[in-house]
Amino acid sequence: MSASQRKVKNSKAGTSLATYGKLDTSEASKQLWLARLPPKLAQLWDEAPEGTLLGHLTFTKGNPPNPKEPPEKRAKVVRQKLAISVSEELVNSQDLPLDYTISNLTTKIPTLHPFTRHDTGAVSVHGKISRSCNLQIERSQRYRDMCKARLLNTVAGKDKRHVKPVQSADLSLVNMGSLGSGFGSTIANFGKKVIEAQKNLQTAALNQNRKRKFDETQSVRSILFELFSQQQYWSVKELRAASGGRSEKEIRAELQQIAEFKRAGENKGMWELKKDFKGEKEIIGGGQGGS
Repeated sequence: MSASQRKVKNSKAGTSLATYGKLDTSEASKQLWLARLPPKLAQLWDEAPEGTLLGHLTFTKGNPPNPKEPPEKRAKVVRQKLAISVSEELVNSQDLPLDYTISNLTTKIPTLHPFTRHDTGAVSVHGKISRSCNLQIERSQRYRDMCKARLLNTVAGKDKRHVKPVQSADLSLVNMGSLGSGFGSTIANFGKKVIEAQKNLQTAALNQNRKRKFDETQSVRSILFELFSQQQYWSVKELRAASGGRSEKEIRAELQQIAEFKRAGENKGMWELKKDFKGEKEIIGGGQGGS
């Protein structure tokens, strides 16, 4: 390439021997901060046009606790922090957090001088890095709402199915009949019928045992022994119904001697046969068989 050709090329690029490599250090002593940004936020700010409002910097004054004051008189501790709120107009509809806090603030950094190389080839030094920090996402309410919306969009998938968020899932068997039609409703109704059938079978077996009529000459104690052999826990009301109408006074008098009253736990308010009488029915039955 001839000298004339190089001269034409440099003139088109805006460079010349007078400007190329020229160093501007008029602001070299200016102190600057070096902030490490999340990649998406850095790209958003870099692509924003000149004069765009990028966000707001907020400094919150804190009050460190006074160790000399007693704990009951200490004021609520307010943590000192620097926060940045990104402009909502800048983000628009992009899925990007808006609230950040400045963390890992330090002055122990090497000597760094940010600079810009212009089209003319000149270099301008903007200052000297005096502090470095990181921008960390703040778990604010706006951030939680954004994560919730992101999750719903992910669950919906490409077919854009409607996903309705609920506070608590009411999927009890009582309400399964209102799930609608289809395979899911059929399975729900089948499960409901199976459980109802099991409950009805248990109730029928218990009622059959209770319908047995005891002889009027049979003692209350022997009746109670027989009932406790069928079921471990009984209430006085249930014993009255199952014993053929024996009086509550008679039943309680015998219970005080042969049973224990449960005052706590899962079977609170029920009676259980004492361990000493657990085999009483078999002993009585064996004696009657041998006579």
